[in-house]
Parts: sequence; structure tokens; C-alpha cells
Amino acid sequence: GVIIVATGGKEYQATEYLYGKHDRVVTQLELEKRLAEVRIQKSEDRKQKSENRKQKTNSLSSVVMIQCVGSRSDEHPYCSRVCCSQAIKNALKLKEINPDANIYILYRDVRTYGFREDYYRKAREMGITFMRYDEYDKPEVISQRENLKVSLKDPLLNYQLILDADLLVLSLGIVPRPDCEDIAEMLKVPLNDDKFFLEAHVKLRPVDFATEGIFLAGLAHSPKSIDETIVQANAAVSRACTIISKDKYLAEPTIAVVNEDLCSGCGTCESICSYEAIEIVGELVGWVEKRKAHVKEAVCKGCGACAATCPSGAIEQKGFKSAQLLEMIDVAVEP
Repeated sequence: GVIIVATGGKEYQATEYLYGKHDRVVTQLELEKRLAEVRIQKSEDRKQKSENRKQKTNSLSSVVMIQCVGSRSDEHPYCSRVCCSQAIKNALKLKEINPDANIYILYRDVRTYGFREDYYRKAREMGITFMRYDEYDKPEVISQRENLKVSLKDPLLNYQLILDADLLVLSLGIVPRPDCEDIAEMLKVPLNDDKFFLEAHVKLRPVDFATEGIFLAGLAHSPKSIDETIVQANAAVSRACTIISKDKYLAEPTIAVVNEDLCSGCGTCESICSYEAIEIVGELVGWVEKRKAHVKEAVCKGCGACAATCPSGAIEQKGFKSAQLLEMIDVAVEP
């Protein structure tokens, strides 16, 4: 069989901007749920609840959204990719419900890449205000009982602005799941510096791990949108089918081989092998136990790391033995 790592990601747990301390500070996901409630009501009471929700939403005359909360910071230096698109989508929905509402999106860089740029243009046309803030001079949220005010310095005007906010919406980033390190250790697969799973090659093997038969997709790999996740999931399934659709699996022929007469059983090769293809076994020779390295041929990928590190020269790689390499060198340097 095969393994597909699709463990997903997690929403950043915000502590800044009075989140969790003021009931008018919500996340984009929480706002999205509020906007979606109208569409999921039962048919018999949909109309009444829709009116109630609409009246409540219409009371929001000023909505402020703050981008890059938990992303592009010292702790999480990467972009979460979906935050800008999600904020603009929700802002357009709010404008559709209440065209007179003042909506401000405070951003560092607007990254509505691809065809999502059309939503950004539409938001500008509908009067949604985009205001840039500096990384080292972030907005400040001031609570005045039930009221909220957001203070920020406009880097272009060099002027301090104060915005009234009936609702403050935080665009939270995507972070790795806390158990990703345990999964990576169990499967012997790598993580990148941000603790997301790392593919074998970004262009040649984008859904493969270096370990054969293990693939990845979705937020476990990196922050991405739903359509990108679906494309990557289809690719992972296609790669998995190349293995499970066959009756037999052909192993790599250029594997390591041990010369037992030279092997001292030091264990250096066992510790260096990334695929756990080498183990140290004991064998009784008379009254003495002789330790030696044993290669699991079905697991070995022929990377050559063990051959390069063996202090006794007891491990060589099939097709690349010392005698063969020396013959090639002699032929190459002959006059």
C-alpha cells in the first residue's frame, strides 16, 4: 500500500488586537459563519431569521479588517495565501447586504493572486477602502466600553488615522498542526523550517516524499486555497495509483551491498541511513558473537550515504563498486 499525508493545517490562535477579550473582535472564519447562517436555515423559518440576520448586519455601519495576523511575522514568516482573498470576499458580501457600510481593509500587501485579482478590483469599485500599514508600526485597537477604535499611521500621508469600528475582523494565518513533528518522525519524512511537510523536489516530484510510497497534499504541505488543494490531491492520488495499480513493485537495483569479511559492525551505516534500510545483526561464530551490517534490499534506495561513511570500506553500491570506478578512471585518463 501507500500513505498519503493530508493532515491539514490549523488556524492561528490570536492573542493580539483584543481577540477573546471583546465581543466585537472576530476572525474572518467567524464572520464567514455569520454570513452563511442565512443560507442554511430551514425553509419554514428561513425568511424570519434571514430578516433578523439582515437587520443585525445592517446595523454594522463601520467594519475594519486587519490582515496578516499570525502571518509574515518573526514566528511565522510565510504568507498564508488565502487571507486577502477571504477578506475581500467577506467584505463584498457585507457590501451586498448593506451598501452604505464603511468597510476598511488594513493590509501590508494585497495578495489576491491569479483570477482573484478581479475581486480586488470589484471591491475598489464598490467603495471598500484599502489602507496600508507598516510592518513595524502595526494598528492599535482601543476599547472604549462597547465601542472600538483602530489607530494606524498611513505610511503615504504620514498621518495618524482613527477609525471607528462596529466590528473588527482579524484575518488569521494558517499554521502547521502541532502533531506534524510526531508524524514526520514516525514516517521518516522531512519538515521545512516552518514545520510544514517538505516534498522531494518542488518541480520534479511536487507531491512525493524522498521516502518511496509516501505522498502529501493540502495544508500539510503549505498554506493554499481549496482549488489548489484539490489539484494537489488529484496529483497525489495519481502518483499513488502508479504503485497500488501494479501486481508487483520493482525495487531499485543499485542498492548497497555489505562485504561481511570487512564489516566490523560499528553501526555507522545504520545511523546514517535515511530509509532505515540497514540494521546491525549478531551472528555466533564459535563462542563469539560477530556483529555485521545487513541491508534490507526492498527498502534500500541506493543513495550511497552508507558507502561514503563506512570506516571499514565494507559497504559498496552495486554498479558503483570501487573496482568498477577505478576501471572507469583508468580508461578516462589513458593517453
